[in-house]
Amino acid sequence: MTTSTQPLFIRNGNSVVNASTATSLTHNGDFTLLLDDKCQKVAFDQSEKAPELFERVKKAIKPHDKYGLVLDNGGFIDTRVISNVFVSPKTSNLVIVGLNDRPLCVLDAKTFSDLDGLIEVILDALVSVGEGEKFPAIEWSAYKDQ
Repeated sequence: MTTSTQPLFIRNGNSVVNASTATSLTHNGDFTLLLDDKCQKVAFDQSEKAPELFERVKKAIKPHDKYGLVLDNGGFIDTRVISNVFVSPKTSNLVIVGLNDRPLCVLDAKTFSDLDGLIEVILDALVSVGEGEKFPAIEWSAYKDQ
């Protein structure tokens, strides 16, 4: 289960949201996105404070023990909200799409030199989770240029 030791309220415009309800946390450099277990937005920040929010939430919320896909930057995706994983023919980037038909994470082909190997590991891991196993840790550095 995604765990948080206490509620984490963050400002979202003129309101606050309880970020501890998030089961997915991603950050791509431009924005930070938190989603719940139904792939619904908990919070989205594309301000200059987005990296700070990402670090704060990352310390307070941990990925699900069984279903958490921990990303290279320490973010995570609840695999139960993933609908598709593929390499884009246009950009050659690896794209993880959510149940809401929006990209949850895009892994840049310039960063990951072995996208074919990386997608195989992710696909095999997703299949194993579907068969009742825990999502394994991914050794991200093995798929990057050294």
